[in-house]
Amino acid sequence: MPIGLTYGPRCHVVHSLNRRTCQLSAIQQRSRLCLVASGSEDVSSLLGDIGLPDIDQDLEGYQEEAGAVFIDGQSVPVSYGNNSKAIYSVEEDGVLLDASDCPRIRVAGPDAAAFLHGQTSVNVEGIRPGNSKEACILTAQGRIIDLVLLVRTESGFLVICSPGMGQHIADHFRKHIFMSDDVEVQDVSAATAMFRVMGPKSNDILYTLELSETVLGGEFGTHEVVGFDGEPLIVIKGTDLGYSGYTLIISESGAAALWSTLTAFEIEPMGTEAWNIARILSGRPKVPSELNDSYTPFDCGLYHTVCLNKGCYVGQEALAKIYNLDAGKWEMWGLAVEKPCAAGDEIFVVTSEGHAKAGKVSSYVDTVAGEHRALCFLDRKLLGKEHMPSTWNGTVVNVGEDMVQAHVKSVPYPTRALNDCDRPKKSVDAKLAEGKVAHHDEKSRDDKLRQMQERLDAWKSSQNN
Repeated sequence: MPIGLTYGPRCHVVHSLNRRTCQLSAIQQRSRLCLVASGSEDVSSLLGDIGLPDIDQDLEGYQEEAGAVFIDGQSVPVSYGNNSKAIYSVEEDGVLLDASDCPRIRVAGPDAAAFLHGQTSVNVEGIRPGNSKEACILTAQGRIIDLVLLVRTESGFLVICSPGMGQHIADHFRKHIFMSDDVEVQDVSAATAMFRVMGPKSNDILYTLELSETVLGGEFGTHEVVGFDGEPLIVIKGTDLGYSGYTLIISESGAAALWSTLTAFEIEPMGTEAWNIARILSGRPKVPSELNDSYTPFDCGLYHTVCLNKGCYVGQEALAKIYNLDAGKWEMWGLAVEKPCAAGDEIFVVTSEGHAKAGKVSSYVDTVAGEHRALCFLDRKLLGKEHMPSTWNGTVVNVGEDMVQAHVKSVPYPTRALNDCDRPKKSVDAKLAEGKVAHHDEKSRDDKLRQMQERLDAWKSSQNN
């Protein structure tokens, strides 16, 4: 049992007619999970030595009992046959999502913070233990490899990646470790499970974990470790879609019991199909549709993941140049289409010169309400600087070869401006450029005065003759 955690008996979950009910002690509803937060326990130390456990309960069995559908190649449920309810519940009630397909990479060691500071787009050294931050991993050209969550602990970080990106990110990190770096990279995905509780009901459910106010009332990314049924449980404030909620990480051996207990709160299970609908409606980019080497964080509305004054990191020079010169090409927007379309379809807009190519569709989905919604990238300067910012919101465009009409929609997830603390300090190059401009203006003024004096002297000379 990890030091610093106090455990109580977990509530017993009874299965009857596919309905789970909690047998609570007579004392209180708040003690359902009987958990006490440690506050100071270190996430990395808990995860570092986890091996593959003997699983005494079947998570997949619990999920299938709730109607889960699995397909080849995916480790989490695609659907529970309840997409309509799930989309409603994430907005009005609460949902439970198995997000174990999001890889979890542990980066630990004395140099972990300095290493990730140079490998990601945010000020990692400014993230204190007990906090987390979204960040981009970039190419040298400032293009996106992945959007991750950096969970800071006392001895390192847990890096939560996009589905299918675990091996790639781990290899990317190992490739950039110097011999002098005291850094360890370990993929702990197979030894852990990850769930997300999302929606207005999430606070009521997580309140039973007796978390500290630091997490319950904290900002996005605050986290702590509590105990659950003899297992350490990491609880992180926030979700990947921007909805209110929490991200929970537990060892694989405790996953089934945790899932079973959470479903006792009559929370609606959500599969990846419903998650994708919610993703597109909220405007959250994903790999590879939007997060790929064609786009920068600025293109994808990920300004909140960029720091331009922390010093050098992979992709920093390219991003600084784009920002300082206002050279960004694209903006990601939502799209309400009158008929179905497909990712890759071109988008056109009517200008004074006729139909002009404006961008292309990156993701498309039919919603449970029968709407046709998409995410797209649009040329941020096509309609002229005088319309910026928010150039495209509400604009009528045409999509695909059939010129299907669509309306550009603002979506809540993207950010369009850097945080004040992340804005670039005036660089030496910028100062020199300003000096050159000032010098050029002064020289031009002197030249004009000299020319005027020469003309005056010539006129006086002609008068004397």
